Amino acid sequence: MKIAIIGAGSGYMPGVIRGVLHRAADLAGTELACHDIDAAHLEVMTRLATRMFAARGADVSVSVHHDLKPAVDGADFVFTTFRPGGLAARHLDESIPLGHGVVGQETAGPGGFLMALRSVPVLLEVAEHAGDAWIVNYTNPTNIVTDAVTRHTGARVIGLCDQNIGDTEMWAELLGLPFDRLEADWTGLNHATWCERLRLDGRELDLPRLLDDLEVPGGGATPWRDPARMAELAKALGFLPNSYAKYYFFHDEVVAELRAKGTTRAQDIQAMLPAYYEQVTAESFKDDPDPSRERGGGEHGEFAVDVICAVARDEGRRMIVNTRNNGAVASLDPDAIVEVPAIVGRSGPVPLTMGELPRPVRGLTRAIHEYERLAADAAVTGSRRTALQALMAHPFVRSKHTAERILDEGLAAHRAHLPQFR
Repeated sequence: MKIAIIGAGSGYMPGVIRGVLHRAADLAGTELACHDIDAAHLEVMTRLATRMFAARGADVSVSVHHDLKPAVDGADFVFTTFRPGGLAARHLDESIPLGHGVVGQETAGPGGFLMALRSVPVLLEVAEHAGDAWIVNYTNPTNIVTDAVTRHTGARVIGLCDQNIGDTEMWAELLGLPFDRLEADWTGLNHATWCERLRLDGRELDLPRLLDDLEVPGGGATPWRDPARMAELAKALGFLPNSYAKYYFFHDEVVAELRAKGTTRAQDIQAMLPAYYEQVTAESFKDDPDPSRERGGGEHGEFAVDVICAVARDEGRRMIVNTRNNGAVASLDPDAIVEVPAIVGRSGPVPLTMGELPRPVRGLTRAIHEYERLAADAAVTGSRRTALQALMAHPFVRSKHTAERILDEGLAAHRAHLPQFR
């Protein structure tokens, strides 16, 4: 089997390597065809992979590709995990909306929209060369990217996000339940999912009662979790929200906090990356490397590799992925890309029937879906009018003039990466 990895110089690559090692017996004889536009980072990560595989006796080979087409040619799977424009572009995505009183975030709202304008054209190019390969996409914003590829190409694509794993772990801690025995039915759109059904050892729990008894914890938010706000929100809703729900239900408070913080998340990551890559580079020369897990932990890579193995080995495994709705969520269009539990096997993901979305968030989720459809079309066509319509449709943006200012500033700032808008 050949797996092409587009973005193999990423700081997340050590987690992908660990994911491959986790399934090394099932991937025996596999070639990882590694591609990245950053030659130096690609060299480090492919050397690291080669040495980690050798140290653990994994029968997996590594090839290096500086051009996209040879990396993808003949691949069975194309795993896409790149950030177009890098962290400098992410900083703009986060800071431009914030300057206009709107949450700046790399996947949700106008920040995610600007990233989609850059991500989608690259994924369309990948799809051109993918042939019959499955595209397994981690590139954000995954719901919009998956929608664009599904509707505008003939490629087979599965959208990934491991947020549901982290959120289930957070709720296990808040509710005092064992994470490894929990199963949650997260349903909706990427970063806009909701969970009304939670099972422990296969037995459905009385979630409203658990939430009635839940005490709202003290303490502030981290870049990944905001347990106090999540607990407060869940008690009000009567079901579990995705951790990105704070951007919708506490929008103005979050804007004030982001402004007071003084740096964007992108700047925080940029500050730590030199030391991170220095450590990973040093490890890549060792006979038995153990690279930092600060960016490349196991969960991210293991999830992607497990999805690939589920398809390749026809495992029929229950996983939460982004795929075509086909009636799984009655509240959304049949051709919407939804994030739901699915049975993943040789034919790809088959979404499970989830029924209607919870009424308190049904309108919000539909609004996000309409925005995502417009955003995907704008990224494909380069239409400024469609781009403006997308921003006006997003729940974060409450004014046409605000949408216009963010769009104009964003297009100007990212001009080098947005040739379709020239």
